[in-house]
Amino acid sequence: MTRSKACSDPSGVDLPRLRSLLDRPELERVLRAVRSGLERGGAERVSIADPTEQERRALDELLGRRPSTGARLVLSLGQLEDTLRRAALAPNLRSAFESLGGPLRNPSLEREERERAWRRVFDSQSAEVERLGAGAWLAALEREGLLKRLAGQDPVLAERLLSQALGVLQCLPQRGKTLSALAAECLGDAHGLDEGRPVATLVRRALNADEQSDSSDALWASAGVLVGGGITSSVLALNLRVETGGATASIVDAAADSGEPIYLTLRQLLRDPPVWAPCATPVSICENPAVVAEAANALGADCAPLICTRGQPSAAVVTLLNQLAAAGIRLRYHGDFDWPGIRIANGIIGRHGAIPWRMGAADYLEAEDSGKPLTEEVVAADWDPELGRAMQERGQVIEEERVVQVLIADLDLRVDSGGSHG
Repeated sequence: MTRSKACSDPSGVDLPRLRSLLDRPELERVLRAVRSGLERGGAERVSIADPTEQERRALDELLGRRPSTGARLVLSLGQLEDTLRRAALAPNLRSAFESLGGPLRNPSLEREERERAWRRVFDSQSAEVERLGAGAWLAALEREGLLKRLAGQDPVLAERLLSQALGVLQCLPQRGKTLSALAAECLGDAHGLDEGRPVATLVRRALNADEQSDSSDALWASAGVLVGGGITSSVLALNLRVETGGATASIVDAAADSGEPIYLTLRQLLRDPPVWAPCATPVSICENPAVVAEAANALGADCAPLICTRGQPSAAVVTLLNQLAAAGIRLRYHGDFDWPGIRIANGIIGRHGAIPWRMGAADYLEAEDSGKPLTEEVVAADWDPELGRAMQERGQVIEEERVVQVLIADLDLRVDSGGSHG
């Protein structure tokens, strides 16, 4: 290359000639690789894969070297810098590439600044978090990266989302307020807490601190908030008793006096909760409505208190069980002997302090064959390791309806049923 006169640019870069030499389509990939190598720091050489003949020829001519070969086109950064310096185009590669494409990034400094920005996000709300006793929640958001993901890695948006979530948490618990009303009050947007919205996700994470698998409706209900008005979520009950209360208590008492099953909605349980009366026997919980119907037919008002989950517990079921457990009322559970039934039993026994009711390996083996094979993935019974093994060996589903007469005998208040039958 021919040496030119020194240019007047204080950086020592002859930009017009530099652009004429380097700003060509056939060198575009090479220059991107060089810039990336300079930004990473410490790179001695860069390469591009599967170069075209035009790319290979342009780089070989630029460096004044023999035609190269191979699957990758390799460039020594020192050789390129020496070429530019000898041609008086630039004193060094950094000056050349900053003149061509702007300042080089410093990934290390950028990473440090990002870390400082995120530290400011989490520190900005520390006083309010401490006041709400939500330190574990905030620590989990930081540790798991949930807030960063919801904010699209934008610290400014993240701080706003965190502030909004804390604003909602300040308004909890409620007593039967609808989710949309809560969202309108706290966020100015009636849909701001809808499923999938970032603030809703953050608040639900706070409500689900122990990461239980409750439904979204049940999580909101645990804070006294009704999703969809709480009308459709209900729990089937028989002969529950109350001490005091309003309209809901009157309904419960009237039904128990006549031994009739009733459905209580989530709305009733949250907006007009009765004061539940303790009872000598545990409140029994079953999985299938047929058990409630048969118990009501056989025993009427002489049936011990009974609740039905109707499969996976709804928000209303979870709310009622939480209320009863909080009142110090003992609970016992029976369900289907199949793998989904064991999963439901694990949840109710683990979360609500219920004891198993005729749900041991011996109870399973005593039941008559159903002819229905067990399917789906095996689930271990947390309260009885032998139960799972017995179920796998026998391979039969035992539904509650097949043992309903045994359950009804336990529920008969006119006789001593012999305790909880664990």
